[in-house]
Amino acid sequence: MNQEVTREILWNVPTVFVVFLYGMLLPLTAAFIWVGMRWYRMIRLGASTADNRFDQPGRRLFMAFRDGVGQGFLGRETWGWMHYIFLVAFVGLFIGTSIVFVNDDIRWFLAFFGIHLYFFYGDFYHVFKAVMDTCFLLLIVGVIAAGARRGLRKPTLLNQPAQAKLRDNWENRAGYWLPLTLLALVPLTGLMLEGARINADPPKFVEWAYIGRNIGLIDGALGAGVTFHRYLWLFHVLLVYGLLFCLPFTKLRHFLFAPINLYFRNLKPRGRLAPIKDFENAETFGVAQVEEYSWKQLLDMASCLECGRCTINCPTVNTGKTLNPKFLVISQREHLLDKAPALLAAKAASAAAGEASADSAAPAYAGPDMITEVATEAAVWGCTTCGWCEEGCPVGIEHIQRIVDMRRYLTLMESKFPQQATNAFKGIENQGNPWGLAQEKRADWAEGLEIPQMAEVENPEEMDVMYWVGCAGSYDERNQRVSRSFAGLMKQAGVKFGILGVEEMCTGDPARRLGNEYLYATVAGQNVETINKYKPKRIVTQCPHCFHNLKNEYPDFGLETVEVMHEAEFIDELISSGRLKPNKPIDQRMTYHDPCYMARHNRKWDGARSALKAIPGAKVKDIDLSKNRTFCCGAGGGCMWKEEKEGTRINQKRFDQIAEADPETMAVGCPFCMTMMEDAVKSRSLEDKMKVRDLSELVAESTGANVK
Repeated sequence: MNQEVTREILWNVPTVFVVFLYGMLLPLTAAFIWVGMRWYRMIRLGASTADNRFDQPGRRLFMAFRDGVGQGFLGRETWGWMHYIFLVAFVGLFIGTSIVFVNDDIRWFLAFFGIHLYFFYGDFYHVFKAVMDTCFLLLIVGVIAAGARRGLRKPTLLNQPAQAKLRDNWENRAGYWLPLTLLALVPLTGLMLEGARINADPPKFVEWAYIGRNIGLIDGALGAGVTFHRYLWLFHVLLVYGLLFCLPFTKLRHFLFAPINLYFRNLKPRGRLAPIKDFENAETFGVAQVEEYSWKQLLDMASCLECGRCTINCPTVNTGKTLNPKFLVISQREHLLDKAPALLAAKAASAAAGEASADSAAPAYAGPDMITEVATEAAVWGCTTCGWCEEGCPVGIEHIQRIVDMRRYLTLMESKFPQQATNAFKGIENQGNPWGLAQEKRADWAEGLEIPQMAEVENPEEMDVMYWVGCAGSYDERNQRVSRSFAGLMKQAGVKFGILGVEEMCTGDPARRLGNEYLYATVAGQNVETINKYKPKRIVTQCPHCFHNLKNEYPDFGLETVEVMHEAEFIDELISSGRLKPNKPIDQRMTYHDPCYMARHNRKWDGARSALKAIPGAKVKDIDLSKNRTFCCGAGGGCMWKEEKEGTRINQKRFDQIAEADPETMAVGCPFCMTMMEDAVKSRSLEDKMKVRDLSELVAESTGANVK
C-alpha cells in the first residue's frame, strides 16, 4: 500500500473551525428532535387505526427500505430518473463522509485497543476520490433537472392549492427552491474546495479527482491559495449545515417521514375500507374534525412529497372536477397545523386537571370547517374510489379511506348526501338492490336455464361453485345477457353451480362507498349469514365490486374462509384445463378495459387477456393506461347513482383513451364498465364501429355456449 497516495483530513482548517464543525451537531440534533417531537405530538392526536400497523415487522422493514430509501415507486413515472440520480448521489456521499469519519475520528479511538485501520490510501483513495467527484456531479445534474422541471416545464401536477388554503409560514415561503439552491451549492462548493486544496497543496501523485483536479488548475491561474481554501471550507460547512437544517424545517421533511409512513402502510388489499368498530356504542360516525382521523392518516399528511403523482391518472383531476387528491392532503395538513396548538393545549390542560382521558373535548375552534371549507363537499363526493391516487403515491398515503370517512359523517350524522343516492339507499334497504326492483324477481334472468337455487339443492356443499350474480347481472337488461352467457359457459364446462336467487342481496358496495356504513353493515351481515349457511367451496361473480367486497371486506363481518373468483380468472382456468374450448373465430381488433376493482385494487389482469387470446382470430392490443394503470370508467365509489355535474364526463375521457387503439370490440369485465362505456359509444353514435362486450359473451360466442 502506497501511504503517500492520500490526503490529510482537515488540512489547513483552524481549530476554531473544527470546533464549529462538531459543535453545530448539537443544535442540529436538537432541531431534529424538536421537529420530530412536534409532529409526534400532532400525530398522537389521531385515533387508533382499525387495522394493526405493527404486524409483520420484517416485511414492513424490507418494504420501507425498498420503497422509501430505495425509491421503489418513484422510478415508474416520467422524471423518476431524476430521483434515482439524487438517490445514488446521496448514498454515495453519505458512504464517503462515513469513510472519512471512520478514518479520521474512529481510527484514533480504535488504536487505543490495538486496532489499526489503514484504508484511506493507495488505490482505494484513488477510487474514492473519483467516486466522490461523480456523486457531486450527479447531485448537480439532479438539481439542474429539478430546477428546469419546476421553473421551465411547470407540469400541472406540481401545482399547489389556492393560496388561501396554505399557511403563511417558513416552509411554504421557502418552497422547494431554497432546498434546491442549497442542494446545488453544496456539491459545487465541495468540488471547488477539492480544487482549492489540490492547488494550495499539490500532491506528489495524480489525483483521480477528475473534476477537482481541473478546478485546481483554474484556482492556480486566478492566484487562489491557502487563505481561499480555508474560508471556502468554512463556507462549504455552513452550506452543508444549512441543507441539513432544511430537512426538518422545509418540504424536504418527506426525506424523514416517507420511510416511516411506508413502514406503517396498509398491507391489506388496496381499496378495502375499515369498518366502524362499534356501531352500538359510538357517539359519532365518520370524520368531521381533523383530529378524528387515525394517527396513520395524520402521518400521511406529514409525509406528502407534494409530487402530484396521485393526480397523474386521477379521473376527477383529468376531467376538470374539484377533487384533487394532492390538494386535499395538503389542505388538511395545513388545517391540522393551524388547529394543533389549540388541540395540544386542551390535551395538556385535561391531563394536568387529572381527567381520566386526555382526549376530552377540544375547545371551540374559530377556523374553517374541515369538510365544507378545507376539503369542500364537491371534492368529498367526487371520488370514484378507483385507487389511482394510492397507486401513484410513492409514500403510501391512503386517500380513499380519508374521503369515505368524511362521507360517513355527512351521511350518517347529517343526512347530507347526493340527492340521487336516496333512491339507491332505499332500494338496497327495502328490496336488496339499488334500483328498488322487486326482490322476488332477482332470479328471473335465469328463467329456462335450469339453474338451481342453493335453497333447492339437497347437498349444497357438493356444488363446485356458488354463482354470485350481483344486482346488475340480475336486474339490468344488458347485463342479464352477460349473466346468461357466463352461466352457459359454466354449463358447457360441466361446472356444478347454483345461485342464491331471492336470498341474494346487494353486497352493499354503493352504500358503503357513499358513506352509509350502517346500511352496508346490515346487508353485509345478512349476506354473510346466508353464505355461511351453504358453506360454498368457491364463489364466482362477474362483478369486480361484488368480488372485492366478498373477498376483502366481508371477512370483517364474519364470512368464513372461501375462495372468491372473478369471471375472468375462472374462465381462464376452465380454458387452461381444457373444459372450455374456444374454436369459433372472432376476427376482430380487441382492447380490454381493466376494471379498477380488479386490476388496481386486486392486481388481477392476466386471466382476462389469456382468455381473450384463446379466441381464434382475436387481435388483442393493450393501451398504455391498462392493467394497474387503468383509467376509471366513472361509476365506482357510488358514482353510478349520482350525476356528474363538473367538467368532462369520465366515461368520455376513458373512451377517447381506448379509441386510440382503434378497436372493433371493447371487452369489459364489469357491469358498471359495461353501462358507462356503452353510454360513451352511443353518445358518439359509434355503435356500428365499436361494440362493448363482456369477456364471458365473447368466450361464449367462440365456444358456442351463448344462451339467448
